[in-house]
Amino acid sequence: MDNTVISKIESRLEHSKVWKISNQAGHYLEVVFKYDLENEIRNIRNFSFNRFESEQLNALLSTVDSLEQNYRLELSQENIGSGYLPLSADKARSCFTAI
Repeated sequence: MDNTVISKIESRLEHSKVWKISNQAGHYLEVVFKYDLENEIRNIRNFSFNRFESEQLNALLSTVDSLEQNYRLELSQENIGSGYLPLSADKARSCFTAI
């Protein structure tokens, strides 16, 4: 995890937020926080989206070292649920889509 790189790819106001977490081998996980999820967390539930985003990225760090190809994870209301808690690394891995 020492050589893990986290970069923000998309952060415009009217779009889903996209982060890229890369490992030393060059493989990456693209994490998409859907725009509707952000609105739900901020407006309806009055939670801090930035805190949720940070906690989710931290929870995913342990999965990136072992990646052998590139993946995409789209986070939405459907896979997060009404608790608005970050997905565990194991649960998130089952939602990965190969790119």
